[in-house]
Amino acid sequence: MKPRTGFAVVLVGVLAVLAVLIVRPFLNYVLGAILLAFVLTPAQRRLAPRVGPRVAALGLVTLTVIVVFGVAGALLSLGLAEVGDVPTAVSDLPAYRSVEAAAERTLGIELSSRFDRALDSLTAGIADGVSGVASAGLHAFLGVLLALFLFYYLLKDSADLIHWTKRVTPLPRDVQSRLYDEAEDATWAVLKGHIFVAVVQGVVSGVGFLVAGIPNAAFWTIVMMVLAMVPIVGVSPVMGGATIYLLVEGRPVAAVLLVVYGMSAVAITDDYLRALVIDKETSLHSGVILLGVFGAAYFLGAIGLFVGPILLALFKATVEVFTDYYELSAV
Repeated sequence: MKPRTGFAVVLVGVLAVLAVLIVRPFLNYVLGAILLAFVLTPAQRRLAPRVGPRVAALGLVTLTVIVVFGVAGALLSLGLAEVGDVPTAVSDLPAYRSVEAAAERTLGIELSSRFDRALDSLTAGIADGVSGVASAGLHAFLGVLLALFLFYYLLKDSADLIHWTKRVTPLPRDVQSRLYDEAEDATWAVLKGHIFVAVVQGVVSGVGFLVAGIPNAAFWTIVMMVLAMVPIVGVSPVMGGATIYLLVEGRPVAAVLLVVYGMSAVAITDDYLRALVIDKETSLHSGVILLGVFGAAYFLGAIGLFVGPILLALFKATVEVFTDYYELSAV
């Protein structure tokens, strides 16, 4: 290796490491911005010739913020609406007084003093963690702000970014074109077969909750949308909990109907809709999706539920393109 080439390799390697260290604290927000930009790029391409790339990108970012924060605000309002029904002290619990009397009569233990000491310790621990919560809140605020800026510029300058990437990538143009096409197809396949189906399955399950009269059906619908992205787990924990709730409330007929609904309508959504919206040749095996979801969630947090399977799909597409290219080159 020539000295100049070696120096260039070392310099690029060092700068790449530094770049990774800079991006790492906000990696999940960066990946979220990239995912949103990819999903809305087709809309950007349609709007840009009419209103201009800046206005189109700003409008899409604004619309995304309204939708996301609108959903989050609705969920928060649902949660706050239930706060009034939650006991504000241990002594307000319905069974507390009877348990306290039984413990004092049989064991000679004063639960009130023990609970008071436990609450004092808990309060001290919360006070010590306030600074950590404030730091996490500041990090989340900066991350969301950064994601919005990246989201805007990725929409506005996506064509320039793709052109630059193709120019600096040391691969033949035909290989690059096929690689980008395969990566785009694989990403859309995962989005449709993994995320879209999960959203539909959560909505279908939520309709069953609404008809059965389960409290906070809208909140549990959002929860089931997230759980539906996790293979094997799915919506079954929430559906099972709702069934038990109906049995405890003395509504066995509604519980049986909810089980039948889950085993029919909800199961059909997962089994057949996934096969309809995604080409079997480009889909990932359920085991690979499971690995992508759990591994990426452990490494990246909540965004890993979305990004993990997509990264594995991109890896699969890249390997296939390179394999075909080198096999043809060897002939």
